[in-house]
Amino acid sequence: MSEFSMLGMAVYTAGNMIGTGTHQTLIKLAGDGCDNALWANFLLAGLLASLSAVPLLHLYEQFPTSDCLHRAASAGLGGFWGPLVSFVNGQLITIELIFAVTMQTSFFGDCVSDLLAADPAGTTPVVVCLVLLVVLFSVYRISGALFTANVAWTLGVVELITVGLLVLSGPLRLLAGGSLRPTVALLDWSRTQPAGFLSGIHVAIFAYGGFPGMLQEGGLVKDPRRNLPLGILTACVMTTCVYSLMSASVLLVVEPGAIARFTNGFDALRGTLPDRAIGMISCTVLSSVANNIMENTLVVIENVHQMTTVKDGCRKLVPAGVGFCSPDVLVYGAIAILTALKKRIGLGALLGDAVDFALILQFAIFAVLSIVNIDGQQPLNRRSIVPVLSLAANGLVGAWHLYNASATPMVILMCLVFLPLSFSCKGTFVKMERKTK
Repeated sequence: MSEFSMLGMAVYTAGNMIGTGTHQTLIKLAGDGCDNALWANFLLAGLLASLSAVPLLHLYEQFPTSDCLHRAASAGLGGFWGPLVSFVNGQLITIELIFAVTMQTSFFGDCVSDLLAADPAGTTPVVVCLVLLVVLFSVYRISGALFTANVAWTLGVVELITVGLLVLSGPLRLLAGGSLRPTVALLDWSRTQPAGFLSGIHVAIFAYGGFPGMLQEGGLVKDPRRNLPLGILTACVMTTCVYSLMSASVLLVVEPGAIARFTNGFDALRGTLPDRAIGMISCTVLSSVANNIMENTLVVIENVHQMTTVKDGCRKLVPAGVGFCSPDVLVYGAIAILTALKKRIGLGALLGDAVDFALILQFAIFAVLSIVNIDGQQPLNRRSIVPVLSLAANGLVGAWHLYNASATPMVILMCLVFLPLSFSCKGTFVKMERKTK
């Protein structure tokens, strides 16, 4: 299987972002008071994600390795704070993607359960989820990371095509002889709740998750120094355009209140395409979940591997007790446990908010690392404008959501991030050793 070009990496990353989160976020924004303004939530969240991806160009130019962020942290923040920030970022990537994959896996189980007319509260969704994880784990173990990534790339292309149908839902409705809502309805925000709209930006960030960890996937890309960061930034811009156009087109077809009652986004095509065709298209949601799971688990496995190995004479922060278990078993095992417990103990809302907070914190870390690694005598120069803006924007979004929502997901996220540091027994204490030359 071949390595990715810059465009291939962009499609691979966009396919990771444009997944089940597309449908879940669209429905949630419509039900949370964003009303006709939900397209602006997608647009603003996409601009924030794209702005946050720009510092990666600078960082990967200076440190063109799969452990780019670790090296950037050590070089810019010193021998103590650098490894600590690197560890925190690695933990955030791991927790964010494991939580996101858990939600995607559960969504897969619910969809299959609905197709089989089984009880969604019964054991069928959990059994389906566990079978899916076993199959994907077997594919990874037998065929390797590059084959898995190429399969995920193919599923991502299918995903982009089907989401493209939602982008064209308005024109398709007209071709089918139907009518659309007035275009000015997109600017009628009279029923939009201001607090709901601002919080909706934080919610919409969930749909852009997945790209931060792609910085570690240099082994999948030709000429990674150039193609990897450019591919990630291109994917962010591409995804922003797709989401904004998709949500605007769906809003021209149906009222926001109807969107809030959707099973998935393809319900917008009802009355335009035959029900059988919509049923077949809706099945691509299942392949979309498989794509997201494969791509995200690859990133987490690589991240855990980097955090638990010695490289170039530098021991990174190592969570205690992982030496006896390989990273892929740890990752798939954690996802399986969370999936089995998600509905039983009501983890849905907590996982979603924790993913959003983890993304915002990662965006802030990118900005800080870019600022501290900028050459020049002056503390602020033209190259620092973008990371400073990114840091300020992410700080405002995160602070607003903390002010208007529960802080519990943030507290739990921070506890999980720093949990390995609490092991202080001899032989399992988490160590930081500076690189020696």
